Amino acid sequence: MLGLTPEQQDVYLALLDCAPATTAEIRGRLAGMRVTASLTALEAKGLISRLPGRPVRYQPARPDMAMEVLVRSQEQALQQVRVLAAGLMERFRAGQSAVSPTEIVEVVTTREATVQRLAQLQRSARQQVSAFDRPPYIGGLGTNDIESELLPTGVRYRCVYDRSGLGMPGRLAAVRDLVKSGEQARVAAGVPVKMFLADDRIGLISLERSPTSDSALIIHQSSLLDTLIALFEEVWADAVPISFGTQGAPDAPRKAHHSTLLGLLAAGLTDEAIARHMGWHPRTAQRRVRDLMAELGAQTRFQAGLQAARRGWL
Repeated sequence: MLGLTPEQQDVYLALLDCAPATTAEIRGRLAGMRVTASLTALEAKGLISRLPGRPVRYQPARPDMAMEVLVRSQEQALQQVRVLAAGLMERFRAGQSAVSPTEIVEVVTTREATVQRLAQLQRSARQQVSAFDRPPYIGGLGTNDIESELLPTGVRYRCVYDRSGLGMPGRLAAVRDLVKSGEQARVAAGVPVKMFLADDRIGLISLERSPTSDSALIIHQSSLLDTLIALFEEVWADAVPISFGTQGAPDAPRKAHHSTLLGLLAAGLTDEAIARHMGWHPRTAQRRVRDLMAELGAQTRFQAGLQAARRGWL
């Protein structure tokens, strides 16, 4: 049981079975145990209480209340450890004559370690995760189950997708599900590096030294991390928002599909892919794309997305 020694746990469980009970009665059930010391400890933790009268009899606290007491006690202990760790780190840094590069940058060289550190980075975020997404991916389409887990808890995700990655089969559907869950997604013609930032406090960038994308750098708070944060904000500002509107019938008003169609154009999807996503005939998709690009005065699909963003259509 959380926060109790085996003997204390046995004494509490015995009291649940025979309460109220005296020390002698409990000792009769638990031969050979130091019952008195356990009763004293349980009483100090607020898990049992004495009843008036003689001889002294003990009554256990309700199990739900007892568990809450133990949980809060452990939470307080963990908070004390966090405060102690922060103080020790300050002492450690103060004792260093110069900042060591090994304290700023860690090198991760295996797939398993990269996946583990990426999971740790995301779960350490309390406010937001900022990411650059581009191929190659570790394992299939690079789906992020941890993001799906954290979005409902209030952690904000901003992600800039490389246009080439969204063209991979099934990738756009995966992104659509994340956007529906709350991710803020944008697309750029060329994302410079695969990267994750947690609360502007720690970062991970892929070295991409091989097609397997196994190696990564972990960047701690430093001018290097500040540079990566500034890079993300610059690319984010220029990227085009990805919009997934409600699919409609081919004869619905054109304006109703502008937001979705512009997002798909910015993502670089072909007419055939747009038709599949919107539920249109390929010729209908070609006509809608042609008309929209003419209205925007754009020569390419990506230009159409940029023009629409500047006009506030997205």
